Amino acid sequence: MGDIIMSVVQEMRPSQWTKNMLVYAALLFGGSLFAENKLLLTTVAFGAFCLASSGVYFVNDIADVEKDRLNPKKCKRPIAAGKIDMPIACVCAVLLFTGGGYLSYTVNEGCFSLLAVYVLLNIGYTFYLKHIVIIDVMIIAAGFVIRAVMGAVAIGEDMTMWFLLCVMFLSLFLALGKRRHELVALEDNKVAQGRKVLQFYSVDLIDQFMTIATTALLICYALFTVDVNTKNHESMPYTVPLALYGMFYYLYVVRVKHGGGAPDEALYKEKPIMAVVLLYLVSIIVIRNL
Repeated sequence: MGDIIMSVVQEMRPSQWTKNMLVYAALLFGGSLFAENKLLLTTVAFGAFCLASSGVYFVNDIADVEKDRLNPKKCKRPIAAGKIDMPIACVCAVLLFTGGGYLSYTVNEGCFSLLAVYVLLNIGYTFYLKHIVIIDVMIIAAGFVIRAVMGAVAIGEDMTMWFLLCVMFLSLFLALGKRRHELVALEDNKVAQGRKVLQFYSVDLIDQFMTIATTALLICYALFTVDVNTKNHESMPYTVPLALYGMFYYLYVVRVKHGGGAPDEALYKEKPIMAVVLLYLVSIIVIRNL
């Protein structure tokens, strides 16, 4: 029983929950970080997203079990490795979706609706949309935008369109970086089989897309820093150099060090990225919440 529980926890991929921290964006940028009631609501929304996203991982690995067994990294996942039987995996997925839905509903109906859209969108992605060129990365970006919006809906905070555009372009940038890493690995015969959609991409094309996403992100972020309409907004433009350095260094990781396959791993493996992220967060806390 202990082994099964450990395998289920591993399959839930708690290391990926860092992506759901975006739910706290409205709280952080809205200057409400230390508002106890709003912090509690946001944390419940974060927990709901963690459960639902883990349910999506179960569905994805159930659908791709045969392909995952051919991948040198994915074959170690509990479902692909045979550590979790299919019936148990299906039950776990249902329980995770149910738990996430219940938590989101305790926040408000808007959060529940957004979480339902996220789950349906990702199920569609698992079975069909991930095979459509460009749409595949746009669906990933939509998932991050939903996270940011859900955090705002949880506490009744307005989010500027500039910030939502920043989230969209940043997630596109990271998704394209991951596709580039997968494509290079496939071309170098480091994996036996890649995603079907990779046949429609080339490294040059993805590099062009990433350049566009980088430019759009930096412009939108600069406009966001001067458009924020709450307290202490006059200091926000000073955070632009931090964002600029973070983007440029990640491009260096992707194009020179051939990383980018797992953006969450880059956060703690690349010390410059971790340092700039921490410095950026401290800056936002001081500017917007103190």
